[in-house]
Amino acid sequence: MIHHVLLVTSLAIVFLCCCVGALGAWRMREPTQALHYLSLPTDLGALFLAIAVYLETGWGSTTAKTIAICVILVATNSVGTHATARAIRVRELGHWEPHKEDGVEFVPKESKG
Repeated sequence: MIHHVLLVTSLAIVFLCCCVGALGAWRMREPTQALHYLSLPTDLGALFLAIAVYLETGWGSTTAKTIAICVILVATNSVGTHATARAIRVRELGHWEPHKEDGVEFVPKESKG
């Protein structure tokens, strides 16, 4: 009985992570703000999905593959988010380096000399 409750709870958490992530991304005004909500299903959702697979199938090749996929998702999520944010910035401003007229705080490069 406890096994079934843990399995259903894990899957419910996966479902809630996906729903909250999608709703949060939909409600944000700026695309770069929406990117923050997409990490919830990718990180936390993938972790609880791996737990649910382990609870359902036990330790084996299916669980090992699911854990490998979870690790890859978590490891590449930040890289994909950064690349997407940079692409959004380039599309909006035409460049990705900060300029004074952009209105963002940055530390200028020190000139050698």
